[in-house]
Amino acid sequence: MKTLQLFALAALLTTATIEEGYTGAPEPPPYRSGGVVIMCANTGMVLYGHEYHTEFYPASITKVMTALVVLDHVQDLSERVPFSHHAVYSIPRNSSHIAMNASETLSVYEALHALMLRSANEVSIALAEYVAGSEEEFVSLMNHRAASIGAVHTHFANSTGLPATGHITTAYDMALIMRETVRLYPVFGEIIATARFDIPPTERQPEVRALLTTNQLIRQGPYFNPRVVGSKTGWTHAAGNTLVTYASYEGRRLIVTILQGAGSDPFRETTALLNFGFALPYEERVVFNAGSYIRIVPVYQEIDAQRVEIYRLVLQAEDNLVASLPANFDLTRLRYYLTVTENIDAPVMEGDRLGSVAIYAQSVRLGTVPLLAQSTVEKLPPPQAQSTVAQLPVPVPYLPAYLYDPYAGAYYPLPDGGLFAIFREGEQLSALAVPLTVAFFGLIFAVLALATRRKRRERQIISRYSSLYRYRP
Repeated sequence: MKTLQLFALAALLTTATIEEGYTGAPEPPPYRSGGVVIMCANTGMVLYGHEYHTEFYPASITKVMTALVVLDHVQDLSERVPFSHHAVYSIPRNSSHIAMNASETLSVYEALHALMLRSANEVSIALAEYVAGSEEEFVSLMNHRAASIGAVHTHFANSTGLPATGHITTAYDMALIMRETVRLYPVFGEIIATARFDIPPTERQPEVRALLTTNQLIRQGPYFNPRVVGSKTGWTHAAGNTLVTYASYEGRRLIVTILQGAGSDPFRETTALLNFGFALPYEERVVFNAGSYIRIVPVYQEIDAQRVEIYRLVLQAEDNLVASLPANFDLTRLRYYLTVTENIDAPVMEGDRLGSVAIYAQSVRLGTVPLLAQSTVEKLPPPQAQSTVAQLPVPVPYLPAYLYDPYAGAYYPLPDGGLFAIFREGEQLSALAVPLTVAFFGLIFAVLALATRRKRRERQIISRYSSLYRYRP
């Protein structure tokens, strides 16, 4: 069997913000950052955005992707990460670090806290070398992972976010990366929610290293926001202030990304954008009704060395799909992708999954509903064992005594099975339309050719015996 994908379009949605799909949206707050996005972490839908597909330098929020790739490849977070001379001494002296020494080790769990709370660059390189053998190979994993989740405008040149040619991302892509990380790894959510973490003494450091987060949204102070789960901060001269934040309130989860925040207050702007996003009215909506969708597909069997259709099988969606959408959202802006199995061979069991319908908004999948077989189709007995048509478990269209009515969805016996009965059925007539048309035009062409040849012969005779004919051309 192979899969056939069909595209059904209710209304084409591009990457416009979700505000354009419903009425009554409040006004967004003012901000000075260059690229901004508010994403629903539950669905991946963009609730609001400005220049969110424009490429900017990410700075240290790059380390969210570093953490994602590490968690993808390391199962036991108690494994020890050694620090090479390159990891410790290749970073700029004035960049973020926690003063690790060469030949010192941390557990992966401890290293991830240093990465996310203090943005330690030597820790980022050590993790990259531990996972992939070198930072270069690790960066290849980062770029491959970014592409796998649709972050197509992102390209990483290192694991730290330090300035480098071609090291770019977008507000939308960073929101996707944060969403993927918190979705797959609850431990990551715990790490970014930590305001202080103490690294115990190591081989080279007898004192405890106390790590305080750079994220003021989760520290007691003027920027503290109880709805924020965690964030990753970033700053370089080229990138300005960057910040990607994950927040939760009353069952709703949002991600806010701010890029190119030169001269801006990223914590205050993030809080204002989160308040705006959480203020948008939401409700549960049925985005796909299972009872309103039925598809009929043929089922085949090989009989007498020929593959013939023996049954028309009904596929129906397993259940409705409900999604949390903004109130008054225009459901005609949704897109539906249908996937059905092609060339289905008997036997088929009732309940077999033979297709699916995926529902999208803004190119983001809201969910997928499987299409299930509504009946069992057994293989027919060998043709030589069939003495009469009545022995067949289901009338089949390849027998002349039966014809399928696609409108009624059933098979009807014909009294005589003759030519007239066949022509009564639009399905058979349409099958003969092409050969009949070809034969008709072929006959016309032959008659015209014969007439032309006869006229040419007549002119030749007249020309030869012109004295006997009074011919006027």
